[in-house]
Amino acid sequence: MVNILIAPNSFKNSLTAEEVADAIAQGIQNSGIKAKVLMHPIADGGDHTSFLLTKLQNGAMHTAKVKGAYLKPTQASYGLINNGKTAIIEVAETSGFKSIKQKLKSPLESSTKGLGELINICIKSGITDFIICLGGSVTVDGGIGMLQELGLEFFDGNKKLVRPLPKDFDKVDAMDRGKLKEQTSKCKFTVLCDVNNPLLGKEGAAHVFGPQKGASADDIRILEEFLQNFESLTFDSSKKSLNKVLGGGAAGGLAAAFSVFLNADLKKGAEYFCEITDFEKSLQKADILITGEGSMDSQSLEGKAPITVAKLAIQKKIPCIAIAGKIPLEIPDELQQYFTMLMPIGNQPEEIKEAMANTKNNIVRTIEQISKLIHFFHNKGQNKD
Repeated sequence: MVNILIAPNSFKNSLTAEEVADAIAQGIQNSGIKAKVLMHPIADGGDHTSFLLTKLQNGAMHTAKVKGAYLKPTQASYGLINNGKTAIIEVAETSGFKSIKQKLKSPLESSTKGLGELINICIKSGITDFIICLGGSVTVDGGIGMLQELGLEFFDGNKKLVRPLPKDFDKVDAMDRGKLKEQTSKCKFTVLCDVNNPLLGKEGAAHVFGPQKGASADDIRILEEFLQNFESLTFDSSKKSLNKVLGGGAAGGLAAAFSVFLNADLKKGAEYFCEITDFEKSLQKADILITGEGSMDSQSLEGKAPITVAKLAIQKKIPCIAIAGKIPLEIPDELQQYFTMLMPIGNQPEEIKEAMANTKNNIVRTIEQISKLIHFFHNKGQNKD
């Protein structure tokens, strides 16, 4: 009997990691092979990380009403673990597509105010330990919305208190951290992200992520100016640079804001997830690892969950099979080296919408065929011994 560890990431906008794991398990079962299956779905700080991490840590999910990315009310879910002492907050819940009902506008009008509101709700209930998952945001506000809710004050040239958005940050002349420090002095923030982009420049938050969040060419120019102004104001007042934070451009600059203003510990999301959920213990029992996510390409090498678990499998000389909704026509060697097999789940030409609707069936069918191959070679190896 072969021991198979199932450890996929989510297939974004199609299935959660748990749903993908269930589909893989169904494919193995349908194949009729004799296998012992262990499921350990994974995440890297993206959508649904808070739900999965809370479940695996035997915590409980809660909800709160806060402002969404465009300042309309939204219900945000968050997790509590460690007997309610640690809050796990997913930026996607307060400032992501869910909060805007999937209808993008310009990120010039976006705000992370709701994230600050949710952190405040937790602080007022006595929570001081936070895990923040940065994936899935639609904001590019450098974290100013969140920081204002936590006590950071901005003033115009007449020393009048203002509450700017990215579109009108040019009226800001000074800022005061006094109330921010007082309100968050006892808080510890661990921030999970999976990109290395800086805050500014061609590889920064506005240029790389702005278009994904509805930004036009003019919007990108204005966003870059806003972020540069915020960087200058921050450096002048603290001698700390937002732009020097590795990965500071994540979630529209939230990573930089957490690092500089809240002394957060920025972690690679997938590595932290595997550590806190004791993934290696699950891996020790496996003969084969099956992982996957919606899209696998060279960008996956920047810390995505399937690469992280594949590296751990390689260390233990365990073969790793990966599936994805989309892979490159020619798989780069630097990607292929992590996988014994990397397979797309598509079976026929389909429009994106149709393919995503068929994700579960495509996974089940693909894994059923892969399982038959696993069975053949595993039995052959045992008979040879």
